Amino acid sequence: MTSTPNNASTRSSVFEVVRTQLARVCREHRRDFDAEIHLESSLIADLGLDSLSLVEAVVALEQAFGIERLPLEALSEGSDEAYFTVGSLVDLCMRHTAVGIAVDEGMRT
Repeated sequence: MTSTPNNASTRSSVFEVVRTQLARVCREHRRDFDAEIHLESSLIADLGLDSLSLVEAVVALEQAFGIERLPLEALSEGSDEAYFTVGSLVDLCMRHTAVGIAVDEGMRT
């Protein structure tokens, strides 16, 4: 799939919502959390999410984007933890929502 300016802009907007929600969840679990969150950041190795905090982050994203259910198993389509990245979570959100409307709602929360 070729990235168009509109698609890149949408992905950037979705990333901002995902980054905000991940940072909030990470700070709730570790008050000293100050890591930079990038698309290539590992949810487990870089952000230190465990199974509980990962579920909390997914629920927050479902609410922010108005998604009924984000299938976490789609993040682990391979057996490698490399699939558990912020970028893969952004892509998952984009596939399961009407992004144009959801991004506006997610930015207001």
